[in-house]
Amino acid sequence: MPILKAAKSWLTLSFFFFVTLTIAQTVDLETLGKGKAFKLGGGISSNGVFYNSNQDGGRAPFTYFLQGNLNISFYQFSMPISYSWSNQGEQLNYNLPFNFNRLSLHPKYKWTQGHIGDVNMAFSPYTLNGHQFTGGGVELSPNGPWKVSAMAGRLLKATEDDGNEQTLPAFRRMGYGLKVGYEQEQYSIGVTTFYAKDDLNSINNVPDEKEVTPKENMVLGLEGSYTILENLQLNAEYATSAMTQDLRAAEVDNAQGNLAGLVMNSRASTEYFDAIRAGLDYRFEKSTLGVGYERIAPGYETLGAYFFNNDFENITLNTGTVLFNDQLNLAFNIGYQRDNLKNQKGRAMNRTVGSVNATYTASESLAITGSYSNFTTFTNSRLDQFEVINDDNLLDNAEEVLNYKQLSQNANVNINYILSKKESLQQNLNLNYALADVSNEEDGVVRMGNASTFHNGNVSYTLGFPNKGMNITTALNGTINTIGMDNSSTWGPTLNLNKKFLDNTLNTNLGASHNSSNSNMTNTHVTNFRLNATYVWKEKHNFHLNLIQLFKYLSNGNTQELTITFGHSYTF
Repeated sequence: MPILKAAKSWLTLSFFFFVTLTIAQTVDLETLGKGKAFKLGGGISSNGVFYNSNQDGGRAPFTYFLQGNLNISFYQFSMPISYSWSNQGEQLNYNLPFNFNRLSLHPKYKWTQGHIGDVNMAFSPYTLNGHQFTGGGVELSPNGPWKVSAMAGRLLKATEDDGNEQTLPAFRRMGYGLKVGYEQEQYSIGVTTFYAKDDLNSINNVPDEKEVTPKENMVLGLEGSYTILENLQLNAEYATSAMTQDLRAAEVDNAQGNLAGLVMNSRASTEYFDAIRAGLDYRFEKSTLGVGYERIAPGYETLGAYFFNNDFENITLNTGTVLFNDQLNLAFNIGYQRDNLKNQKGRAMNRTVGSVNATYTASESLAITGSYSNFTTFTNSRLDQFEVINDDNLLDNAEEVLNYKQLSQNANVNINYILSKKESLQQNLNLNYALADVSNEEDGVVRMGNASTFHNGNVSYTLGFPNKGMNITTALNGTINTIGMDNSSTWGPTLNLNKKFLDNTLNTNLGASHNSSNSNMTNTHVTNFRLNATYVWKEKHNFHLNLIQLFKYLSNGNTQELTITFGHSYTF
């Protein structure tokens, strides 16, 4: 019954959008011969996923997705509309402070662009940066130096705590932002402000263990760039954030606040942060040279972004060039990073980062790409002098003076060689190898069990018959991993057959693979079969069907999984 109900909903919504599209097309056809004052374009898609397994994995047996974008224009006015609708969250037995289904309108007239509905905007990395909100926004970019962007809307919806551990209770949070920029040929400057506040009365009390408190945030940002010479440019950005962690705390004097705190009432739970980023870039002939600096204070956060790294300082140097008649492209990057900027942690870390990327086109048949990066992280104990004076344990001296170093290196090499490139026969050979190595060093020694190494290799051969619209690909994949004291390996072959029919309107692919995994603890064998078909009708309709049958043979039981994905998309 749940499957039939979901399928019925999916078909009903598909029919609704199909009828809407048909009516819109009719209107568009009626305007033919009367000029191009009215235009309609865009695309819609509907997809369904059936899933069945002999094991209970918590996955819904049927999921549908309806997506689309319509662009209605009348002379200089346009109205892009986008939507995303799914039953993806209906099977959840807990509540979240956001919706899976979204609808947005983006009206535009000349240099005015609007955003209405479930949308997101980005002002800068340290203020408002892609956070989804329900409301409205506008971007003004007239002919001239001034640029203005503004937004207002709900960042989080009120979500009560229902006792479920997975429920994310949240106060209703509103957000407001404004960005004003002034641009000239030689320089530019911009000012950004973002403010967000939770509604204390939007939900009941939240249990302390949930650690959810009503918050308030004010962020101010300044950014700019200046062209010193024709090929030499300086850019910089500074942001300051005042964050009240609990609006229920008592108000205090904000004399110790920062620039953002001057325009927001300070409380006992208010914290102040800042962030700065600057860079200098120089271009000459076919080469580039740049230096960058970034510092983000410990604890820095903004309610306009979902996640933020903080408490670090970066200094980077990068360069790139082209050699040997554009056959070789080289890019180098080296940097230094440290944390514990305010000496608040028991251990301080710093690391050096270096990487090189190269692409060499030896001929029309041979191309080689490679990359290597090395990350070295140093961790040193920060000892207080009184901890040493008052220490009565003489046996922990060795531990206190230990210096820890984490070494991480990654390398990748890819070789692609075209054996044959004829109209009747094409052959291609590809080899790829990747290495990832991580080790922990103590006083210059990497002890047994403190290192992990991952080797991944792949070799594939493709045989193509362009006149017949057919390709055959065989591949051998292998992985050898060493994690501490455990060793494991996985290897197996893959076969894919691709064939086009009906004047290349029907594209089919049949694949099969088998891989075996062996480790100190378990042995696993996985076999899967894949069938994919795509049909294009009248250059605008695209129908697709994908089937995956998976068999897992484990030491503690066998698993079978069947996934069928089907759908239709239409562009106009």
